[in-house]
Amino acid sequence: MPVDQSKIVVGGIYATANNQERKVTKIENGYVHWDSRGGNVQNDWSPGHTKAGPTPLTKFAEDCARIVSVP
Repeated sequence: MPVDQSKIVVGGIYATANNQERKVTKIENGYVHWDSRGGNVQNDWSPGHTKAGPTPLTKFAEDCARIVSVP
């Protein structure tokens, strides 16, 4: 089940169904800038999208299955 868009906040960490963790770094004009890492391994964060292509908020929410933590 997707995460509610209203629950997507800067600094929040969300997980996909495959347990990829996504940390929101910025929300601007309806687009989410985020970093990612494997949820099982907990490696360092790396860019989750291209600099020129942040993810639309609706798509980001659809791709995330649960909230890991929010500030």
